Amino acid sequence: MSVISSKDVNEIIRKTLGIINQKIMNHGEITGYILYKMMEYENTYTEQHYTEQEIMDFAMLGILHDIGLYKEDDIKNVSDFETKNFWQHSIYGFLFLKYLSPMGDKAEVVLYHHLDYNRHNLIQSRYMHIIELLSLADKMDTFLHLKEERMEPDYFAKYRDISFSGTALDLFHKAQERYGITENLVNGKYKEELNVLLAKRAFNEQYKRGFLEMLVYTIDFRSEHTVIHTLATVNFAEQLGRLARLSGRDLRDLHYGALLHDLGKIAIPLNILESTGRLSDDEMKVMKAHVRITEMILEGVVDDAVLQIAVRHHEKLDGTGYHRGLKAEDLTLAQQIVAVADILSALYGKRSYKEAFSKEKILSILSGDADNGKINRNVVTSLERNYDRIIKEFEKEKENTIGLYLKIKEQYEVISERFKMFDK
Repeated sequence: MSVISSKDVNEIIRKTLGIINQKIMNHGEITGYILYKMMEYENTYTEQHYTEQEIMDFAMLGILHDIGLYKEDDIKNVSDFETKNFWQHSIYGFLFLKYLSPMGDKAEVVLYHHLDYNRHNLIQSRYMHIIELLSLADKMDTFLHLKEERMEPDYFAKYRDISFSGTALDLFHKAQERYGITENLVNGKYKEELNVLLAKRAFNEQYKRGFLEMLVYTIDFRSEHTVIHTLATVNFAEQLGRLARLSGRDLRDLHYGALLHDLGKIAIPLNILESTGRLSDDEMKVMKAHVRITEMILEGVVDDAVLQIAVRHHEKLDGTGYHRGLKAEDLTLAQQIVAVADILSALYGKRSYKEAFSKEKILSILSGDADNGKINRNVVTSLERNYDRIIKEFEKEKENTIGLYLKIKEQYEVISERFKMFDK
């Protein structure tokens, strides 16, 4: 039995990204919808044919084509996202999707979505046609006045074969005539169609985890100090869960709860996440809000067991934690394990305000918290007995994640240098 459905995975992504800047998420959904309808028309009325998986993947890439903007610290206030730093977010978006998503082989279409058609001769891609369609779909939200339900075929005539491919324009108008694209954008029906499309195919567990990990990496990679935090929390929690002999279903719940526990940090400013000193009372209030935001994202979308594991990782057995102030009798073993794993991850990792702690200091802090009745003593004892093995197993994964982070940084510089030719 699946813990999280394919439909719920899509909803988690959309709610998480939308909570910080709904305008960008709405723009992505409109872009993805237009791209989807053009591909649907080709599938039905031309010799061009796509598999269901291809249509879903490209529609999702359309929805997520601006995901690179979430690297920006001021993302909440970004409004003119079509003209500011468009190469920067195009490159970041491409790299996130290429290296961190299940759609990596198709991510190239995102890289060029701001490149005018009359400069497409400067690039080579096996997805040139899709790039043309995405580039057009991306601009529709900007050019179309959505209060107008109809649009004449010559509306974009002056942009033909300059900003947009003539082939793509002709295809859009045919799809518009057949499906009433702009009408559906105005009346909101496009959202229903997207929901049906994205819920149609049942992803396997690996594919779903891939999407969720992409989302988590998008958040953790905002800062060099949080690159491995979620990965470490998941890994430590799973190992401690197995040592505690949790059932298979409890382990699955624990995995997803740990994976999703910090989604709300997407809304926390980088200056707080990367503070080098003690947070003020007001700053701490903002930081603590990430749990409530995580709850807002996941509530009604995932099983309650997963939700509660995710949002109770800062609760203490003596009632001094947040955000509910719960006590030991209110907290399941899985929830208590993730709480310990989260602390272990924070102590083990290097942060803006501290260096990585030694084994001795980590265990001393955790043991002290256990002795003071704040975290589970049995879980801490199990960690003490198996610490070296737990850390050794995690470090196998750690290097891969750090490698990915560094690779994305390196590739960003390489591609940015290459893209200077587009500004000439």
